[in-house]
Amino acid sequence: MPQTMTSADLRIRNQVRLLRAVHDAAEPFTRAEAARLLGIGRNTAAALVGELERARLLHEVPAEPSGRGRPTTLLVPHPEGPVAFAVDFREDSWTLASVELGGAATELETAEHDRTPGVFAEIREAVARHGTARVAQIGFATPGPIRDGHRLHISHLGWDEVELDGLLGEGWPPTVIDNDARLAGLAESRRGALRGVGTALHFHIDFDIGGTLLLGGDAQRGAHRIAGEFGHMPLTGSDLECMCGVRGCWSLDVGANALVRRFGAEPGYGTGRELARAILRRAEDGDAEAASAVNDNAAALGKGLGALANALDPEAISLSGLGVDLIRLRGGLIEEHCREALMAFRRDEPPRIVPGTVGAAGPLTGAAEIAWDAILDPVRVKNRL
Repeated sequence: MPQTMTSADLRIRNQVRLLRAVHDAAEPFTRAEAARLLGIGRNTAAALVGELERARLLHEVPAEPSGRGRPTTLLVPHPEGPVAFAVDFREDSWTLASVELGGAATELETAEHDRTPGVFAEIREAVARHGTARVAQIGFATPGPIRDGHRLHISHLGWDEVELDGLLGEGWPPTVIDNDARLAGLAESRRGALRGVGTALHFHIDFDIGGTLLLGGDAQRGAHRIAGEFGHMPLTGSDLECMCGVRGCWSLDVGANALVRRFGAEPGYGTGRELARAILRRAEDGDAEAASAVNDNAAALGKGLGALANALDPEAISLSGLGVDLIRLRGGLIEEHCREALMAFRRDEPPRIVPGTVGAAGPLTGAAEIAWDAILDPVRVKNRL
């Protein structure tokens, strides 16, 4: 039988709901607006705000004057409250940021690395340099699947079954880790182009392509937390062998590696991003060979999106990374090939294909989101009160 919720349980539930509302809001709101959002009385809202202020989780600041009447206040993060650190670990670089309740981020440090697991020592040192007692959680984005939450695979770097626990070492704040493409999708769902969309797909295109299925604003992870490796499905008929061990992966036809390979250069697997961007610029300037390579990339992207739309029926599909450039340069071509790949009865209502609005910060923003999800766990909130 379900347990009866006590008054203390209800209070914690409402405190978490209020903190979540402040975190998710596009801009600060008042105590009265909080009462309406949560469907509670104003006196209850005032009591919740007071408790959370004493716990150094929320703070009230005067709003800009808007005419006569009693001045109002806005709910904002407490200046002495917890913060999350977010790490975006790329194949060739990393970035560390501090993120407050509400999502405001401050970049602390960024650097290139030598593409060996020794990079984690550099990141540990950066966390130690910038860390304070306020750091409650770290969110970590990586460019590859993380099996069971701790075994990292990055085929571009030749990493297989790399144990993250040992690399991160002891003494870290609590840490949550996820795939960069999934986190970019989470960022779009929470703070970008997919906000409010019930069923959506997001694809992050960098050296290759990865993605995530989003249901009700949450990125789906699968039984072993490695769902979303859409780039390793044979969607476009390629017969090339992928470094992941599979032949014909969609990733071989979409992204920076595919552009570089099209020009007869070594893809680099962890290098070559600038060459790919140069090819995009040449295509935009009218270079025929570059334009053909971009056309191939866009056509393969659209074909794969159509196949996945047949299976998953998204309302909208967003793209980040190089995907934004591909939409800008070849949006019509992407839509054409997507529609051709759709089952005939679906073609009258194809999913919307839109550029992400969070931008290059998508994986970092998503890493911050999963860190704050952990901080706003009811047990942790209760322990702070």
